[in-house]
Amino acid sequence: MTRVAKRGRMPSENILTLLFPMKKNPLALLLLSLICLGNFPAQVDAETVLEKIQRTGELNAGARIDAIPFGYKTDKGEWTGYSVDLLKLIQQDLEKKFNKPIKLNLKEVTIDSRFQAIEKQEVEIVCGATTVTQQRLEKVDFSLPFFMTGSQFLVKLEDAANFDINGTLKDVSIAYIPHTTTDEIIRQIYPFARWQPVRNREEGVKKLKQGAVTAVVSDGILLVGEIVRQGNEPRDFEIMPNVPMTTELYACILPKNNPEWQEFVDQTISSQNNAQLQQRWFNLETGPFPYIIHTNP
Repeated sequence: MTRVAKRGRMPSENILTLLFPMKKNPLALLLLSLICLGNFPAQVDAETVLEKIQRTGELNAGARIDAIPFGYKTDKGEWTGYSVDLLKLIQQDLEKKFNKPIKLNLKEVTIDSRFQAIEKQEVEIVCGATTVTQQRLEKVDFSLPFFMTGSQFLVKLEDAANFDINGTLKDVSIAYIPHTTTDEIIRQIYPFARWQPVRNREEGVKKLKQGAVTAVVSDGILLVGEIVRQGNEPRDFEIMPNVPMTTELYACILPKNNPEWQEFVDQTISSQNNAQLQQRWFNLETGPFPYIIHTNP
């Protein structure tokens, strides 16, 4: 009697046994291994940032110690700043989300290392005075902007009434930092001013206090920070104009391709708790760094 084979797929090991007798052809063992591996699901995708934080119970975050008022050390060695407090706020929201304690590991980054720290996965987030640019978006992602500043003039309060920003500022001495956005744009707007190059904001503010220049131009909030760092009362000076002449949007640096983590950070930034935090730092009447924030240019 002739047997009729049942229809259906022959097991892969039987096929290999027919084609390559195991004892005579070791290639069969290799092919069988590869086929059997193909019958199992692929490994789980790489761990997301939120999954890592939930598993480890830790948030590794970067901040600077030299970017007053966003991240800096006090005379007592305390690490503080608006961005440091923002990271603590994100930590608290993580604890609520996962219903367990989350340890915040603050790690120092510099203006040169902040992007590498994200790319090398040393930290999950860096918050500070970092401007969003298209070039940077090719390597990292950014949160929603939490701060907008830009080129503004810092003048002494007694000189503010005579500082006509709507005029040409002819023969007015203004300190500026070369090779910056201010250098490229603002000097073109006021070509008749007597522009004096300085190495940094520290030197510019010192010249202003000494009367060597009438104004210093740079990112407004960083000028306010420098005034405070040098031990001065910021309300003895004025920032002009109220709306910056250029736009610098500060945001937190995030790893690429982690949309859930980006959305979580964005929710904290847009929360009422963060609005209150900004008021504590930047309120014009009571904040230690009085400044008008324009988050939506």
